[in-house]
Amino acid sequence: MTLDVLVRGFAVLRPRNLQHLVGKSNFVVLVFLFMAFAVVVWAIAAVRYHDILTGTAIFIVATSVFPPEFVSTKIAGLSLTVDRVWLAALLGQFLYDLWNRRARIRNMTGSDIWLFLFLAWLLVRTLTTPFGQELLGQPSTINHLITGYLIPAYLFVLIRHSEISPRTLWPAIAVILFFGVYLSLTAMLEMTKQWSLVFPQFIGDPKLGIHFGRARGPMLQSVRLGMCLNLCLAVLWTFPIWICARERWAWVMALGLTPLFMLAILLTYTRSIWMGAGAIVVILLSTMLQGKTRTLVLGSLFMSAVVGGLLIGPSLLAFKREYSEAETLESTRMRGAFAYVSLKMFQDSPIVGFGFNQFQVYNRPYLDDRTTNIRLESIRGYVHHNSFLSLVVDLGLVGATLYMIAAVSLIRNCWVVWRHPTASPYARSAAVLSFCIIAVHGIQMAFHEVSFSSIENAILMMALGVSQVFRDELVGQSERKLALIRTHSDSVAMAN
Repeated sequence: MTLDVLVRGFAVLRPRNLQHLVGKSNFVVLVFLFMAFAVVVWAIAAVRYHDILTGTAIFIVATSVFPPEFVSTKIAGLSLTVDRVWLAALLGQFLYDLWNRRARIRNMTGSDIWLFLFLAWLLVRTLTTPFGQELLGQPSTINHLITGYLIPAYLFVLIRHSEISPRTLWPAIAVILFFGVYLSLTAMLEMTKQWSLVFPQFIGDPKLGIHFGRARGPMLQSVRLGMCLNLCLAVLWTFPIWICARERWAWVMALGLTPLFMLAILLTYTRSIWMGAGAIVVILLSTMLQGKTRTLVLGSLFMSAVVGGLLIGPSLLAFKREYSEAETLESTRMRGAFAYVSLKMFQDSPIVGFGFNQFQVYNRPYLDDRTTNIRLESIRGYVHHNSFLSLVVDLGLVGATLYMIAAVSLIRNCWVVWRHPTASPYARSAAVLSFCIIAVHGIQMAFHEVSFSSIENAILMMALGVSQVFRDELVGQSERKLALIRTHSDSVAMAN
């Protein structure tokens, strides 16, 4: 009897029967309510058991693996993707952490102020630029601002005011390392053309993104894939090895995953990414070795790089990627054209620049310059390939100066953490990771525009945010100790 009632009940709950009972429109509302209830339950669980740092690592995974090509919907004219929904979840997480005292609003420091001033000038030069001037097929200026700068700054602020501890670090490390394994396997599947095994499937569509024919991952761009892989490589060596150097599992993991990550980096066929991996190796050796051993190893590495450059340097300028050797060489020569046009544009508007995201709009008259042998016409229709020059052209000396001061201030924070006598192994690992990411990011900025997605700057802001938290804690501890010493000295003086 009971079984019969259950069977009839489930029959009533079939979609067609429900739709017949409640009507089509009400059925849609009912399904939406059930989905919303499930989302709320999972959101509550996520807020309760995870933290901002892990959430930031998950955001990098989400914005890389689940871009608009994977899933996207529009609500009230706004495009919603997985990563944007997750940004809202992170805000809820942060508010919960504030209420639960797992986060606290810290005082602003010099680096915070300089970063704020740069973002303020960036916003001013965006709002004072006529909208809709972008070239066809390029992202809008507002979208470029939000995606490339405001979202990474938002993540930095959340991390900046969160509590960082080993409990919060290890889950984030695990997410990043699993992400690296996935990206490496995907890169090898791409190069062997095993498209049925690649996830997401849109990676195998040559009409989407760029760099089809070399490893480009779900980002559909080899530079972004390489930056994520370099992040994974740096995390692998700066945390498991530094923290657990005497543990066998740490060395097994490092020696097992390093060849995998390095092979995937090689398969990007991107010279700046290779240079970034080389910079990570140099930084790791500089910080892990000491004395004569460090001098000998780094000297040998430098000599090997010089000899290797002399032997294979010409082949690195022109080698077959998704295009021919001649087209690769042309890509190299285009850097000169970008530099020449940027210099001419800077001379015409040196202080405030032409406006954010306006290089392509205003560079057209400069491409007709016939006083140079550089093929300026080769860069027509291309976005800028040098982020430093792009900042100078778009934001002028004001914006470029604010950016450089903010960058130097943030780097100095990492140096304070690294050199502080009471810094914990976790704090020093965070500082070394920041040095690695800064080096990789700086190299990419010299050869590419790295602000058209949130991935590149989000990686940088995550590393710098963690180092900033450790810096504030260390400086705060030192100030409290000095205050106690002064109080004790004053007490002794009054007693005498």
